[in-house]
Amino acid sequence: MSGQAHHEDVAFLAECSPALVERNADEFRRLRDLLVEVAEPARRAETRTQWQSEGSRTYTGRLTEARQLVTHLAEGFDRAAAALYAYAMALTTARSHYDNGRRSERALAALIAAKGTAVTRTAQAAEPMRRWEDMRAATGLLDGLAELTLDVDDIREEADRLHDCTGDDFHRARTVEEEARAVCVHALRQARALLPDYRTGAAGRRPDLYAAMAALRAEGAEARGGPLTRLPGSGPVPGTYGSAGPDVLVSPQLRDVRMRVAALPDAADTYWTPVVTDAMQADWIARNKELLRAAALHAGLPEDLLAGVAWQEVGGYQPGFLDDVTGALREQAAAPWGLSPVTPENLPWRLGGRPDETSYGPLAVQLRRGAEVLGYDPAHLTDRQRAVVEEALQDPRQNAFVAAGFLARIKAECGLADVPADLMTPAQMREVAARYNGGPYWDLPKAQGYGDRFAPDLDRARDAMR
Repeated sequence: MSGQAHHEDVAFLAECSPALVERNADEFRRLRDLLVEVAEPARRAETRTQWQSEGSRTYTGRLTEARQLVTHLAEGFDRAAAALYAYAMALTTARSHYDNGRRSERALAALIAAKGTAVTRTAQAAEPMRRWEDMRAATGLLDGLAELTLDVDDIREEADRLHDCTGDDFHRARTVEEEARAVCVHALRQARALLPDYRTGAAGRRPDLYAAMAALRAEGAEARGGPLTRLPGSGPVPGTYGSAGPDVLVSPQLRDVRMRVAALPDAADTYWTPVVTDAMQADWIARNKELLRAAALHAGLPEDLLAGVAWQEVGGYQPGFLDDVTGALREQAAAPWGLSPVTPENLPWRLGGRPDETSYGPLAVQLRRGAEVLGYDPAHLTDRQRAVVEEALQDPRQNAFVAAGFLARIKAECGLADVPADLMTPAQMREVAARYNGGPYWDLPKAQGYGDRFAPDLDRARDAMR
């Protein structure tokens, strides 16, 4: 495998989770198993029922159709599961190459930084590979004048090595993922072709048979406790929603959160007053314990985990109004007419970061993460959608539900999806908390320090919830 790639070519891998792909494969396999379980009773009903009447032929025909439907659905879900399992394995390999490239990239960035600080917006925004390519070869008169004082000969050999290692690893990651994705998509299309194309009712007016027939509702209630009705470790089965398009202001997920919090008492807030002592943290959790308990239950999480994260976040020494200030400054820096030549990531102190990485609310949920949990596409948020998400995160009650939803996603991403809430260990909760703080870089010292603080504070958070 030869060639090179840049970080921008594989940046999406930071958000890819093999564990979540496997979880989707598990869901397809669960449906396959459920259908297989139905297939045998369907076959017995078709072949062992003997009676004669004017409707017997129609009855037998309908049973045959139902059995064939179940068989084809089971085969389709089985093939889809196999395709996703294979893609998850390849994605794990691609992520390992990506992580190797990120380590080389960080080393290259540190080496370049020893020679000077980027001044222009273009240089600040460039990834380390691009910056080194620019530094080692002047591309024009102005470029040469800007780098006239830089002596890079003493780092050239090491920088070239790190540049090539980074590019090689990113290329491997891109190649492995692209090839596996092509195979997976092809297999999923084949699986979809096995699914019967059946429709009920006129377009847009499907009959709700489950709601209309008491016998079906009773059967559903009876089967709800079966092992195949949902995967182990899952919380309450949520509604099935699509992604909110650009014309959708209030997503179904956000509407659901609003309905749930409407039945809960008002929450204590930290918008104007920072929480700076252990006693204040304990008081905040105690006053909001009903909210935290409801949000954790809805997400299928241990309430201790959510309370422990709340203990860390509400004690962040930063009142909520400063989040608004941070967000406004980042947006100004990102705008072409803004704080040039400073990019948002290079603003000083805690101000540095992309606008959609700004955290809001008591549990400090990043805007882009909140958008994902609430069913929006973070990469294509309209200004009005961004304002709606920001408003939801600033409401302490909605903020708790969004934070719980994000924690549930992290729990699944780190291979703990099948661990029931009441069986999660303190070590597992510590890992989820570290990932909540650090995201893809949860293994770096800052996020690990967050996890180290979370562990001893967990007992105090539990006490406050009593």
